[in-house]
Parts: sequence; structure tokens; C-alpha cells
Amino acid sequence: MTLISIVLVLLLEQLHALPAARVVRAPFIALSEKVKRRFNNGEFQQGVLAWLILAAMPSLALLSLTVWLVWYFPLRGFLLGLCILYLTIGIRHFSSQFTATQHALQFGEIERARSLLAAWRGRAGDRLTPTEVAGHAIARGLTDAHQHLFAPIFWFAVIGPAGALLYRLAQLLDEQWGIPWQARRDVGIARSDNPDAGRFGEFSHRAFVIIDSIPARVTAGLFAIAGDFEDAAQCWRTQLGQSPEDYTEIVLAGGAGALGVRLEVSTWKSHTTIAEAGVAEYGIGDDADSNLMQRAAAMVWRALLLSLTFLAVILLATWQSIFNFF
Repeated sequence: MTLISIVLVLLLEQLHALPAARVVRAPFIALSEKVKRRFNNGEFQQGVLAWLILAAMPSLALLSLTVWLVWYFPLRGFLLGLCILYLTIGIRHFSSQFTATQHALQFGEIERARSLLAAWRGRAGDRLTPTEVAGHAIARGLTDAHQHLFAPIFWFAVIGPAGALLYRLAQLLDEQWGIPWQARRDVGIARSDNPDAGRFGEFSHRAFVIIDSIPARVTAGLFAIAGDFEDAAQCWRTQLGQSPEDYTEIVLAGGAGALGVRLEVSTWKSHTTIAEAGVAEYGIGDDADSNLMQRAAAMVWRALLLSLTFLAVILLATWQSIFNFF
């Protein structure tokens, strides 16, 4: 049923993409801000408690509900899994922005490409060259493919709907609380008297790094198989560690190496009020352009087909073992 659920949701998402930014993201971000105002006094313990309330408790409740439904009402449990997966994954979440930026570059509309990229990343890019626009778009596309497609599918396959929900909630809390904490810490103001500069967001970042560690390696491995495996493996071995706190560098190094492109990205995801700390380079090969953007999109689709194939093989092997046992 897991594979069927994933395939059905992917098809449904292509037919009618959920406006995730309005339906899921915005309400949860508003709720997280309310919880932050209620609990944040700059202490680590308050960050732990807030994370448990917004991420761990809903996921545990969903896990209990799923087990009960699957045991007593299998069809309802199946439908619940479909709904949760539909809310937590989405190719269209990033593919429309990626495709629009690619088309703008193909037709030489550099100002439009810069505007589209800025709206996508939430960061100005008025002085970016076409190569830099394409490179930033590929980097953002690879990380979005991981966070909005491969990682939720991984946790859905391992734990079920609760796994996909936990990943998405943890990712959003890291984005709202963890990444700003990391940025402020890196520029040396974590000990300010301002509660926002304290340790409230530390646990959300640490927790998401752990939750995302295995899926990130799985995604990088899928990119390597779907692209140039040798170059991906070389980049994976030699280019990690440029930003030890950045959990996306595994995906970027493996994806850029598999694609045969050089990408320059900031060493951590800066917040809107914090300047970038530096630049790290991932991948080897050509400079980014619109053609490589098209190849990147094709690689993501091949990686998705590979992941579904691997999952089908694992499920068939599991069922065969069960049948042989009886």
C-alpha cells in the first residue's frame, strides 16, 4: 500500500497541485510565531518544549491514529495516508519556479530570470550574471527536490504518514527558528540580550539535522545513480565539510557532481537580516546555464523513477519472504 499511496499522490499532485504555501505553510508559520512569542526567552529548554509541542506531539498522535485505523479500518487508514502525503510532498512546489527561470534564461530575459529567482529564494539578486542565476536555480532546485519530494517519501516509506508529517514540521520549524539561530550564532551575536538571539532555535536546527541526515544521503545516492556516478562520488568524498552545519551540502555535492556542473552557494542559509558568511563550491565540470538546468530537471525525474523502482523491489522481496515463511 505504501508504493500505491506514493504513486497516487504523485499523479494527483500533477493533476491538481495543492497551494501548499497558502494551505499548509502560512498557517503553520503563523502558529509557530505565536508559540515562539509564548515560549521564547532565549533559553534552550524553551526551544525544546516548543518543538515537542509543534512537531513531536502531532506526529506521535498521527502515528497512534494510523496504527489504530490500519488495524480496524484499513481503507480509512489508507485514505489518511494519502491525505498526509499530499500535504507534505510536491514536485510542483518548486518545478514551476525552476521551469519559469529556465525559460527566461533561454530567451535572454535576464531581468525576468533575476526577478523569478529572487521571488523563489526570497533573496535579492539584481546583480547576478546569467551563469550565477542558473547556478543558484540549480542549487535551489536540487535542495527543494530533496526536501519536498525525496525526504518525505523516504520517511513515509519507513514510518508511514507520521514520518512524512514529522519531516515537514521539523523542516518548517528549522526554517523559522533554527536557521536564524544558526545565522546569528555564526556572526557572533548569539549571546545578545535580545531573546531572538538566544538559544531558542538551537534544538529545532539540531533535530532537523538528525532527521534529515539519512534522507539526504539517500537523495545524493539517487542523484549519483541517475547521473555521473564517478564524479558524484568524487565530489561527495572531497567537497563535504565546507559548511559543517549545512545539511544540504551532501545533496548539493552529490547532485552537482552527478550533473557535471560547478555550483557556488552560501556556506549557510542566511536570513533576510543577516549578510552571507561566505561561499562554498560544489561539483565539477561546466558553468551553469539553461541547458544544464534542463538536464538537472531530467536527473530529478530519473532519480524519482529509481526511488520508486527500489521501493517496489523492496516491497516485492518483503512479500516473497512472508509467503515463503508460511
